[in-house]
Amino acid sequence: MMLVSAANAQKILRNTSILNYQRGDRTWLHFGFTLGVNYMDYRVFMSGANAYRAETGKMDVGFLVGIISELRITDDLGFRFLPGLEFGTRRMIYTNVPEELDEYGEKDGKVAAYNESVYITLPFMLKYKAVRLNNFRPYLTAGTSLKYDFQKHDRLDLDKGVYFRTKPIDVFLEAGLGCDFYLPYFKLGVELRFSLGLTNTLVREYDSKNPGYEGYTAALKKLQARMFTLCFNFE
Repeated sequence: MMLVSAANAQKILRNTSILNYQRGDRTWLHFGFTLGVNYMDYRVFMSGANAYRAETGKMDVGFLVGIISELRITDDLGFRFLPGLEFGTRRMIYTNVPEELDEYGEKDGKVAAYNESVYITLPFMLKYKAVRLNNFRPYLTAGTSLKYDFQKHDRLDLDKGVYFRTKPIDVFLEAGLGCDFYLPYFKLGVELRFSLGLTNTLVREYDSKNPGYEGYTAALKKLQARMFTLCFNFE
């Protein structure tokens, strides 16, 4: 009898749960916007051409603002186009730099390099949604994006810490996981996304207008851009 009573109580609880914003899963096309914070860095591949070494520096937090459009393919699958703007800074620390070592070894041989980026990003994503549980629905996303950096680093700028040049256009693989929370008038999605650049963003040619700093570029073989983003989606 106790088991029957417990089962009846669970059934009543399920039946009395209020499902918020049900039309959000029924429309074939819907829109929204996204806000987020990000962390950008490089996966660094050294060339071994000189004694310089490079590694990622301390974390700088950037931000994202964008538009959401989703086309419903099935009840569980949607195609998303998420154009937006991403702002952030990548830091690298060069070590064992001969120019920064004096004859007494009093300098540490370190140089800090900074690359600020303002991307326009054009992601195309698939969103696979699990079964809705009351007002929660976990999901996975995957896709690709094209990013263009308005902060062109086509010249060295030593005053701003730009010691190497990068290409403005890159293609990224995107993958994420999150959960939609259904509120009375909209749904809020919290998503953690990882982006990995597919190209070598380093410009190998030296900057002829800044002679004497070729060692910073020569030390690098490849730079692969990476990004971690925490998104808050309002749909």
